[in-house]
Amino acid sequence: MPFNYNSVKKITNDGIVDASLTGDDFGAGSVNAAAVAAGDITGDKINAGNITSAKIKDSSITATSIADGAVSLSGAIPTGTLPVANGGTALTSSTADRTLMVNNSGNALEWGFSGLIQCNVYTGNSTWSKPSGCTRVRVQVVGGGAGGSGHGEAGGAGGYAEEIVDVTGVSSVSITIGGNGGGVNYHNQAGNGGTSSFGPYLSASGGEGARRVGGHSGGRPGIGSGGNINMYGGGGAGHTHHGGGHGGTSYFGGGNIGVHDSGPQPSDREGQAAPGTGGAGAPQARRRGASGKSGMVVVWSLR
Repeated sequence: MPFNYNSVKKITNDGIVDASLTGDDFGAGSVNAAAVAAGDITGDKINAGNITSAKIKDSSITATSIADGAVSLSGAIPTGTLPVANGGTALTSSTADRTLMVNNSGNALEWGFSGLIQCNVYTGNSTWSKPSGCTRVRVQVVGGGAGGSGHGEAGGAGGYAEEIVDVTGVSSVSITIGGNGGGVNYHNQAGNGGTSSFGPYLSASGGEGARRVGGHSGGRPGIGSGGNINMYGGGGAGHTHHGGGHGGTSYFGGGNIGVHDSGPQPSDREGQAAPGTGGAGAPQARRRGASGKSGMVVVWSLR
């Protein structure tokens, strides 16, 4: 016949052979919370591993069952990670600075750096090589600016394109920079600007040289293509008797100065302009119009 609680109360430690009392020796329900004195069951009386999840009823451990401070939130007691199968992230709770939790192609969560890795500016033909950790790039492309002529007839600016490109499966991309159109004297057609491009993804055509669309006209602008943003550049000023006309303005800024016949000439200041801008027209007919400014490609590598 199994023991009950009242009979066990009369048995002392000296009267019990080690490990002679097992669960089978107690009647169902004979040992309950009311029969156990407060503090009688302590950690040093329970063998390691004896209390398992299989021995604990669902919802039996509640907030009122745990004393304040019994579970340390600041110490190093909790270890490991909670797997995804159990509703966790399988990641440690903290990681390096400037990181985000990201989905790795739908397979798992991982920590990854966010933001900018590097910025590359290209003013000549080249190749962009993907840096480690890069998944996308923001690309800005401006075409080459065209040249100006005399009597203020100025060149058009290159177009502009911008796009966010997924480069997950890409290692490198070729870059082409549109050259500048040359400035000329009056009654001549100025040079056109060239097309800039970032591989097959996006491009921007160059501006048109002065007088090419018709006598006494400035040059028409280029336009972007293939980007999330595609814009015209600025058109060049037309014929005037009152000094040099301004060249077309590009996305990145304005062209070189317009001048009076007695001042410094546009050709003396043609390098002082933003990428892709058209060359200013010269005053009167005796001076050469300014050349345009070459295009540019800017690549922002992002994680």
